[in-house]
Parts: sequence; C-alpha cells; structure tokens
Amino acid sequence: MTLFRTARPLRQSIRPKLLVYGLALTGLLSSWIAMAAEPAVIDLRSTAQVDGESILLGQVAEIVSDNSDQADVLRNVELGRAPLPGQSLLIHRSQIEMRLKHNGVDPQQYRIADQGPIKVLRNQEIISAEQIRAAVEAFIKAHAPWSADQMTIRPIHYAQDHGLPCGRLSIQITAPKHTDWLGAVPFKVIMRVDGREVKRTSVPAYIEVWQEVILAGKPLGRNQPITAGDIRAERMNLARVPANAVVRKDQVLGRRANRSIAVNSVLRLDQVDSPPVVRKGDVVQVLAESNLLRITTQGVAQGDAGIGERIRVLNMASKKKIHARVVDAQMVQVDY
Repeated sequence: MTLFRTARPLRQSIRPKLLVYGLALTGLLSSWIAMAAEPAVIDLRSTAQVDGESILLGQVAEIVSDNSDQADVLRNVELGRAPLPGQSLLIHRSQIEMRLKHNGVDPQQYRIADQGPIKVLRNQEIISAEQIRAAVEAFIKAHAPWSADQMTIRPIHYAQDHGLPCGRLSIQITAPKHTDWLGAVPFKVIMRVDGREVKRTSVPAYIEVWQEVILAGKPLGRNQPITAGDIRAERMNLARVPANAVVRKDQVLGRRANRSIAVNSVLRLDQVDSPPVVRKGDVVQVLAESNLLRITTQGVAQGDAGIGERIRVLNMASKKKIHARVVDAQMVQVDY
C-alpha cells in the first residue's frame, strides 16, 4: 500500500516537466518555420552586363535567401532576350514581376528591394576593319595563281568595324567562282563565333599582275608571216590587256597575222594562225587509224589550213566530204 501511494505523486511530478519541454520544442519549431518562410530579397542593380543571348535574373540582381535552392531558382529565371552586341536596353520592375509570375514563383516567396529600372548592356567582341583588310590580303597572297614578284595588291579600302557576340572568333574568306584574280575582285568575308556564322560582308580588292606581253613592233598586214623583227615584249598590267593576249614569242613566231594589226597593239591569240601547208585543191592522204586498224585513201582539200587545223576533204573513193585535221603538207587524219 505504501508503494502504491508513492507512485501517484511521482507521475504527477513528471507531467509538468514534459509540458515545459513540449512548449519549448513547439516554440523552437515555430521559430524555424518562420525563418524558413522568410521571403528572398531581390536587390536590383542599376546597371548590368551580359554576354549571351538571354538575360537571367541573377545577372541583373543580387538574390539574398536562406534557402539555396530557392535562390538558384530565382537566379535562373529568364527575363527575355539580350540586346544586340554593344547595345543596351532597360528592364523595369514590372517586367521582372511578370516573368516571376510566368515561371510560377509565388509573390510571397520574394521581395524586390528596389524600383529599377536596370540598364542592361550586351558585351561584344570587336573585329576591326584593319583585321578584315589583313585577312583578305593574306588570303589573296596564299591563293592567287601569281608569284609575289608579279602581283601587287592595291590598298584595300574597307573601314567598318563589326561588334560580335563574345566567344571564339574566326574569319573565313572566299573568292568568287571563276575569278581570274585580276583587277577588281569582291571577296566574301564570313565571321563566326564558336563556329557559328554571325556576320558576312563583301570586301573589294584590286589586284595588279605585271607580266611581259607581246606587242606588234610595226604594222602587220593580213596573211603576213610574223618574224622576230615584227614584235616586241613589254611588261604590262594584265588587268589592262585582253584575256587571250600573247605572252610568249614562240606563240607567234613562224605564224601569220590573219588580219591587219596596228603598231604597238597587244597581240591576241585569235589574231594569228599558222600559214597553210595544205591549200585548196591539193591531193592529200586521208588517214583513219585505231588500235587495230589503219586505213588510208586519197582526198582533195576543200580549203587552206595549217598544221593542227581542221579542214574539209573530198574522199576520192566514196565521193563524200569529210572533216579531218592537218598532220603535215601531205596527210590529214580523221577521227576513227
């Protein structure tokens, strides 16, 4: 009976202490909940700089929060596209609030500490006009079919700098298709950032190529044979002479003018031809030949022609006219 009586007061003494501990724990939990529920502070900067295509909240504001996950979410909220490289724009507080709402952020979870607006500048890398001129000149020297002592590149007149997005810059130069690399040539310049094309432009350059060409040293008449005393060589800018100008003496010596040519004229390949070795009415051997067969017959030339030129020939056996190439004064050859 004594033990039973003393047990009740013991339980009664423990109960108030548990109550006190429970109240203390509840207060601590309440404080922790209050701390965890404290909204993040978004402190807007007056100015900000960005490199990429988009603007993130963390680039234009300082995010203060006890919750690191919450802070990361806010920092990565996209506010919109960045301006062009080297340009700027303003972001207002209302835009930020709208983007936060669009991203499902509860207004109770944050507090914006400033009114804004924020001036956002897009950083840029500059490719200068000087760099572009140097790149085009280097490309011409590396790819033109002329030797360094033949070629002169006039000063390239290009004065525009280009602001590009930040990254690894490269310049690609291309020449027009079928260019003869003479005179005014427009080169295409493609600018890339991290391998992606971001800008292209055209840069004109003027290329002078100096080479000896053959001129008539005296007036030449039609069908006049050309000798060494009839011609002279002169170093000239190829951009100012015909594309088919004669550039070696052996291209005209022993041949004849096929028209009248004025003194000091640049000779052209179409102004000269070989003197005829076969004339109209000559009897010639007509050769038709393959790997297995060789056939000859007689024919009559229907016109005048020099070695290597084509002529019509009357086949005396078949009485048919055929086309053949002059081999020499006695023989012509047909394709077989």
